[in-house]
Amino acid sequence: MEYLGKNRILIIITGELAAGKTTYGTKIAKALGMPFLSKDRIKEILYDSLGEVLDYEAKRKMGASSYAVFYYVIEEQMRAGLPMVVESNFVKESVPILKNLLDKYGYKRVTVRFESDLKVLHERFLKREYSSERHEGLVSNGTFDDFEYFKKVAIESREFKINDDEILVDTTDFAKVDFAGIIKKIQSLCYN
Repeated sequence: MEYLGKNRILIIITGELAAGKTTYGTKIAKALGMPFLSKDRIKEILYDSLGEVLDYEAKRKMGASSYAVFYYVIEEQMRAGLPMVVESNFVKESVPILKNLLDKYGYKRVTVRFESDLKVLHERFLKREYSSERHEGLVSNGTFDDFEYFKKVAIESREFKINDDEILVDTTDFAKVDFAGIIKKIQSLCYN
């Protein structure tokens, strides 16, 4: 894979809950030789540092705090002129914050959006939610068990739009995802 080096490039990984953002974001960052910054990973670290079990409302507040740390780290990377891959279930309220940073530091951006059939996503989410592998700081305590509520939140993630250079990846069937094609599209957009 071609290393994009010290180019001022921000690869934004976004999409719906359980659509594969972290899995593919990590792989994209590795393939491009870039740091990978995940809002949920910051939330996990904050949760673990408290050393206590929190209810969902406290976790939600911690999620909001983790965004503040996330944007701080992104800005520090940009100040140094480093390329990076950032991942979260960004929402429309994220647009002005990111646009401000992109404009301030002169960064090119490419969005990779992960979506899937919502029924498939809900099943995948519930399987992950009730797995012993799921980090306790990310468990939603049944908040998304109801499909209609899950669907409402998933659709809200589609309102995040920061540019027209968007790569849409359907992860309904992970076996059909063309990872090499994603990397080629990112590289093409980064140099145009």
